Amino acid sequence: MKKISHKLILGMLMVTILSVGILWLYQTVFLERNYMNSRVEILKRSTEELTELYNTEPDSFVENAEKLFMERNIATEVSSVDGQILYSSGNTMGRGQASGFRVLRGDYLEELLRSGEATTTTIHQRQNTELFTYSMLLEDRETVITTSLPIEPINETINILKRQLLNISLILIVVSILIGTFFSRFFLRPIRKLNQSVNALAAGDMETRVDVETSDEIGELSGNFNKMAEQLSKVDRLRKDLVANVSHELRTPLGLIRGYAEMSKDIHRDDPQSREENLDIIIEESERLGRMVDEMLDMSRIQSGNMDLWQEEIDIMELAQSSVNKYSIMAEDKNIKLSVMGEKESFNVWVDRRRMEQVFHNLLSNAITHTENGNIDIVLTEKKNVLRVDIRDTGSGIPLDQIDHIWDRYYKINNSNRAIGGSGIGLSITKAIFEAHDIKFGVESTPGRGSDFYFEIPINK
Repeated sequence: MKKISHKLILGMLMVTILSVGILWLYQTVFLERNYMNSRVEILKRSTEELTELYNTEPDSFVENAEKLFMERNIATEVSSVDGQILYSSGNTMGRGQASGFRVLRGDYLEELLRSGEATTTTIHQRQNTELFTYSMLLEDRETVITTSLPIEPINETINILKRQLLNISLILIVVSILIGTFFSRFFLRPIRKLNQSVNALAAGDMETRVDVETSDEIGELSGNFNKMAEQLSKVDRLRKDLVANVSHELRTPLGLIRGYAEMSKDIHRDDPQSREENLDIIIEESERLGRMVDEMLDMSRIQSGNMDLWQEEIDIMELAQSSVNKYSIMAEDKNIKLSVMGEKESFNVWVDRRRMEQVFHNLLSNAITHTENGNIDIVLTEKKNVLRVDIRDTGSGIPLDQIDHIWDRYYKINNSNRAIGGSGIGLSITKAIFEAHDIKFGVESTPGRGSDFYFEIPINK
């Protein structure tokens, strides 16, 4: 049985069969016993109440005995232990059924005298009715109060109940199958839809989603499926972007390396100067290719959550100046003036030096890429034990409709950095480093006037 619907219907059927079985067991095994026990309890309570009245209120005793006979068909008889009848209820109407004088003998009498009470069944001589009889010996040990109650034919009642229970059992089995079928269709409908969406997702349809119709566990599962599908869709888009970017970005330096290597071998083999220039280009493109591979590996580690931080106390002013020095030649080639400005000569912060060096590399490289004949300033400002670092440039700026996407992986502003070999993941790596350090960061930009990338770090006093 593989289908949940069949299991659900079978479960409903088993519950019904178990319930009916318990009813059958109770009816055939315990009903008669419980019936007899209830008769005993009724007689005992009635006899105890009458005994109390006989000892305290004799007038009320007769009234209550007659009332008990009329309302509950319980006959009462007061007699001596030798069988002499002192009172018998119901005789005035010719319906007397008391049997005390007939049972007060033999083993029954011995039991009564020994324990103070006795119980037996007897047959009414005139009415041929089986009676259940209970006797209680009074404190004087000479007087006995006996009550009797007809035992109604219970076998016929049991047979009637059996027939009725059989009919009810058949009805319950049919109803349980119908209810199980209804609920299986009702509950399994969202599961079937979810299963269809899972199959569609497995077949490559990344846009498939499930309508969340309920707020129960199935609805929660549907919502989680939609979240998973959304994440898989993003991963799929990133994968496609990665393949497209890697194929494009790596093809360019590889093509240049191969082209200049062939030129050095076939064309400029006898021209040392040209061969030297070709080799410089090959080295430059190899370094560029290596940087791109390193960035992609960094991005892969970040995505897998394996970015380790080795934090130490460093002078961020010295690190900023060191980074500027590395880019001075590149800046001179584009007629850019680089500078570091701060209110103090040093600012000590607790960060991962290698990662923060990578931040300055990415932000300065990005600023130089988009600046021509301008200025790039690193400004350090302290305010309330927080150091704000601004990397400001006078470059082309960022279009307003793209400023929210610059931190995304493989995003390129108007494809501008394709021409200079950017991989489109530098700012994404920078963002991950900031988040790993729990550093507040952001960007402000005006198209045509430049950009200001900033971040804030607590200062170690």
